[in-house]
Amino acid sequence: MNGFITAIGCMKCGRCDSVCNAGALESIDGVVRIDYDRCTECMRCIIICPNKALRFLE
Repeated sequence: MNGFITAIGCMKCGRCDSVCNAGALESIDGVVRIDYDRCTECMRCIIICPNKALRFLE
């Protein structure tokens, strides 16, 4: 796994939390944190983010 970053621009809408079937996302003080051990790289969070705040690092 290469990883994810949380970019500036998160609107704190919570959409990414709702689509993560692995439970890898958690919102702490309005900032999304990714548990890389749980992440399956399904990309659902990236696809649903309306502001493109989550990105996959290649």
